[in-house]
Amino acid sequence: MERSKLIALVGGLVLLGGAVVLLRNESAPPAPNAFERFLADGVEYVPDTQRPTRPSDLTLTALDRTSLRANWTATEGLGYGGFEVRWNGNTRLVQGTETELTDLDANADVLVEVRALDGLGNRSEPATASAVPRLAYDDTWMDGLVVPTDVFDGPEALNPRRWRVLDGGDTDCLGLRPLNGKRLEISCDRVDLQSNVPLRFGMPHPDGAIGRVVLATDGPATVRPGESELVIALLPEPFDDLGHLAEPFPPGAVVLRISPFGARFDLPGGVPSADNPLPPGSGTFPPPTPGVRHRWELRVLPDAVAAFRDGVEVARAPVVVPWTEAWPRLAFRLAQHTRLDMFGIGGAPGSPVPASVVPLGPGVREDGAASLGNVPSPRLDGASSVRVVASVVAERAAPITVELGTRSAPAVFMPPDRGLHPTRASVVYADFPLPSPDPNPKVRLRSDGNLTVYASHLVVADGQDARRPLPRLTDRARPDPGVPAPAVSVLHESAGGVTFPRGGKVRVTVELPDPRAHEIAPIKGLEVDLDGEKVVTLPTNGSAGGRHEFLVDLTDVSTGRHDLVVRVLPVDQRWGTRSQEQTFEIRPL
Repeated sequence: MERSKLIALVGGLVLLGGAVVLLRNESAPPAPNAFERFLADGVEYVPDTQRPTRPSDLTLTALDRTSLRANWTATEGLGYGGFEVRWNGNTRLVQGTETELTDLDANADVLVEVRALDGLGNRSEPATASAVPRLAYDDTWMDGLVVPTDVFDGPEALNPRRWRVLDGGDTDCLGLRPLNGKRLEISCDRVDLQSNVPLRFGMPHPDGAIGRVVLATDGPATVRPGESELVIALLPEPFDDLGHLAEPFPPGAVVLRISPFGARFDLPGGVPSADNPLPPGSGTFPPPTPGVRHRWELRVLPDAVAAFRDGVEVARAPVVVPWTEAWPRLAFRLAQHTRLDMFGIGGAPGSPVPASVVPLGPGVREDGAASLGNVPSPRLDGASSVRVVASVVAERAAPITVELGTRSAPAVFMPPDRGLHPTRASVVYADFPLPSPDPNPKVRLRSDGNLTVYASHLVVADGQDARRPLPRLTDRARPDPGVPAPAVSVLHESAGGVTFPRGGKVRVTVELPDPRAHEIAPIKGLEVDLDGEKVVTLPTNGSAGGRHEFLVDLTDVSTGRHDLVVRVLPVDQRWGTRSQEQTFEIRPL
């Protein structure tokens, strides 16, 4: 396919398919240098004739005294171009309809402007709003919370006196990422954070709650659609000593499951229904935006449990909780890059009950027992007792004995006691007082039922003065702006699939979504190659994404396989180029 001569940009105007389209206005950034529009012979660009229009309903709220969360509504004509947000001399490109501005002066008025963009970098007129962060912040949500609340803002964020971390031994599971200072970030597929501070029912709050758990987070981030999840659970004893929380959930537990798109309660047996005519409910909401916090609240009421997002109820279950004390747990599943900001408990005051977790892992056959390895003596120093917890299966029913060094105790089944089974795992535990008479005691499980241990750990009841190593929290830099990876489709005007007839035209569609990016890197333009030859160079003038269509005439294209490559080039080359390849075939006549 022969190239046509370059068509220069003149005065910001370019002729596209017979229509004159303005590429930028006074609000757009300068066009990148040395990047001119070019279409090879037989290639036609299909322009979007709708201009982006001003966003509506711009509102500013605050989750603390030095931040503002901006929300707005997209209006017709946006296409897929995203938005430009300006404040205090700063500019940010985003694809969603919310963003959070942090590290602000608490007492200074902040003017925020939001413009819609199209794929070629055209900007709309701005929507504007202003607020003083300190005045926009409403701290009444903290009424009734037990002091102190947890702010996950530094190396001491998960002090073992207040938290147990179940990360499966992943040493790079947790980090600290900038978000109005530093905030705890989840970095692995699976991690549970078990609070050592109990939730105890108190006198009813004016909203009716006798207990509550509050969590501020920007997640759960979507890693796999339909699988990413944040769980807020209330576990009565002894279920706070379980390993990673999984289905079936323990009886009597209250489990709120939050996906990127909705929330629902999962209530296993042991939680009786209330005399309440309202059916259980679940709610949906826009997926969370990375770096934008929302406040989640689980309220326990006398005749229901309810979930709230930013003060709006999104789920309810008409049940009567059968206990007066439970232990909150946060479980993250495929929610990497989710950040935690604040955690609080409301109800009657309760002091931490220090406990820590020592992972042991699966059992190894040794001397007729399942050996779980040795426990270093310093790991038990200063503790009053230790509980061995193991998930087991057995070929036949037989008593299980748990050994800690030279001492032994009969295993107890975690409720419900369904006995041993060759394919269904059961959880057993045994308690031992400390100090242990044996240095570095070995942990074993013995049984005549041919026992297999799949997972195990110790729960160490620490003394108030016990010094335990903190979880390893590594500092991570602020994430780079995202360069969208192109999603490319190639469709023939008269045939489906990837094998096309000779002649006619194919429609090449390029979309530039990046839903996980907190900020989009300004896009300089697109390049398209066909069989190694450049056929399109399209300036996009600092856009934030977009949707682009090209018609390619196949009259002079030979039969056989062809390779189409689309590249996305950012204005700042430091952010790297993203590309996507598509292949199609033209069959012989």
